[in-house]
Amino acid sequence: MRCCRPDTGTAFWLRARLRELGADHLDLLVLTHVDADHIEGVILLVNDLDLAVDVREVWYNGAPQLFDDLGAVQGEILGALLAERGIAWNTTFRAQAIAVPSAEAPLPTVSLADSMTATVLGPDDEALSRLRSVWCETCQEAGLTVGSVSEALQLLRARPRLLPRHTYLAPPPAPDVMGLIRQRRSWDTAPPNRSSIVLLLEWRGLRVLLSGDATPAALAAGIRRYLAQTGAEQLMLDAFKLPHHGSAKNLSPEIVSLAPAEHYLFSSDGGYFQHPDDVAVATVLVHGRPESELLFNYDNARTRQWDHPQIRERYRCQARYPVPGTGGLRLSLAVTDDG
Repeated sequence: MRCCRPDTGTAFWLRARLRELGADHLDLLVLTHVDADHIEGVILLVNDLDLAVDVREVWYNGAPQLFDDLGAVQGEILGALLAERGIAWNTTFRAQAIAVPSAEAPLPTVSLADSMTATVLGPDDEALSRLRSVWCETCQEAGLTVGSVSEALQLLRARPRLLPRHTYLAPPPAPDVMGLIRQRRSWDTAPPNRSSIVLLLEWRGLRVLLSGDATPAALAAGIRRYLAQTGAEQLMLDAFKLPHHGSAKNLSPEIVSLAPAEHYLFSSDGGYFQHPDDVAVATVLVHGRPESELLFNYDNARTRQWDHPQIRERYRCQARYPVPGTGGLRLSLAVTDDG
């Protein structure tokens, strides 16, 4: 009987121990609870295609056992992986929560292989009830639609530290850039945004456009006036801080064509207004400068999709994200003149 209770927080010990035992499968994998230092090692183990551990059954209390439609972030990710791989989940307990019954009933005891038994001494109903409320709040704070397998897997793909080198997950499809471009959209005309201060910074041959939340009409008018004043056909930029955090309502094809940039800066995590907007990024790809760089100051599912190999190849662009632990993203521009 090969059983594992991997409360070590990483998959490294598990990998080493399984190789030492020469085990090609686990009869039972028990996860006691869903603290990050316990569950993240299991996520790596279950998702590691190189290790390819055959898990026959998992015991752990997740969303389906606690409530019909709620789940915590790591809990949702692990549950989605179990579903993706078709691993049995709490089947010994008829897919219900593993818990001790009321005082009148005997403690549940399960017969395992090789004459082993397992008797459940905890948790009780009160502990699970408290977990439900905490789990719900955690999911809401993370912006995760509770109970969604697809969103949980998308979130996992955006967390490189939870992904082994080779994963069971199928690669996500590339965004439909041309489909996004064809979507109808209305333009921002809000007076506060129209009044945004827009600055073109120039220094020793470098040009950076800081557009605030400018409306498309106001921003395009300012760019055209500058071009008329300088006699240029396009405003060639080293960096373009896109208007309104990359809102589709503020970035027109005309603006992107008039002001091609080497670096396009998007500055939002999408948690509230869903910026940067997919349509805005698609507009940059289709109408912007080839071989440009997209800079996102948040690394999440909304932004990570633009690092897809098909996008890189088709539009000759690169996506860049904050280095973990640095707290941000830095862009350095090289001066090319002799001034």
